[in-house]
Amino acid sequence: MASIKESTDANGQSKYYVHWKDEKSGHGRRRIFKNIDDAAHLFWQKQNIELDCRTANWSGIDHSWTFRKLIFFFLGYQANKLEKNIIRLSSYSKCRHDLLAVQGAILEKNVLRISHRDITDSVRPGCHRWIRSAFFLLEEKRLITFNPVDRPVRRHRRPITIPSRETVRNLLNTAPQRERIACWLGICGLRLGEALAVTYEDVSHETIKIRRHIVNGVIREGLKRGVERQVRMPRELLSLLNMEHFGTTQPLVSNSFTGAPLSINYGTQGILQKTLSAHGIRRFHHLRHFAVSRLAARGVDITHVSRLIGHVNIRTTIDVYGHLFCAPVDMDLD
Repeated sequence: MASIKESTDANGQSKYYVHWKDEKSGHGRRRIFKNIDDAAHLFWQKQNIELDCRTANWSGIDHSWTFRKLIFFFLGYQANKLEKNIIRLSSYSKCRHDLLAVQGAILEKNVLRISHRDITDSVRPGCHRWIRSAFFLLEEKRLITFNPVDRPVRRHRRPITIPSRETVRNLLNTAPQRERIACWLGICGLRLGEALAVTYEDVSHETIKIRRHIVNGVIREGLKRGVERQVRMPRELLSLLNMEHFGTTQPLVSNSFTGAPLSINYGTQGILQKTLSAHGIRRFHHLRHFAVSRLAARGVDITHVSRLIGHVNIRTTIDVYGHLFCAPVDMDLD
């Protein structure tokens, strides 16, 4: 099995040794890293290869799987997701900080002998979700059959806020042109990160394709959440766009001076937030709620709505917006 160990050099700097068995030659291999991120990523890759090569006489998880090894394995898994733009750098940094903060005798304990009480006593509550996900990853790889970390208590979902039609109409009539374009994308059901990543290459006179998202002011291929999709182009939004830019990589909502993509802060601290606040709308995401309410009022099926707004699972749509689709039923007997 692959292994990873931490040591220090003569200067007191940390070093990480990753050992694995080469699948072609059968010889042992080793690489030394100065940072945990690259070491954990390689360890996860090599361990995954070994797990994929299991045969029918595989005897099960061995005693080399300590809690420390599990942490490194899950950190490598998260690093792989970061590399593929599935998660944000901020999410990875939070996970990395929480996992590497775990200290004590639990690190050397075999994962098969760890109980929920051990986790409660040795790991701070904010890290429990990462540990639960790490054990779930072992379940997924069929290394264990039980997750010792209890599922967190589900928080009650707060009621969603839907702006009125008059408020949205007033917003579109008075907002500056760039902010008006951004708001129209929100009314079409886009998340803020998706709206800021839409370029003139993604739009036509008939449709808007949602296939990218923004990360730290840089447009990335693929979506952080949800599925790629397309929506119809509203006539009023089309009239606001610059026809000369069609077919180019210029973002629809960009920096006024450089034409570069904007960061998420544009919707939380920038002009867009000020424009929304002036009309009593606290968050850009409330325009997405408004979009779903319009679709529900027009009788669009909730399954279709779930696809239009990019939810991976229709259960999410039902949990958040199900009440909007509960039309009153005539109970008369006549």
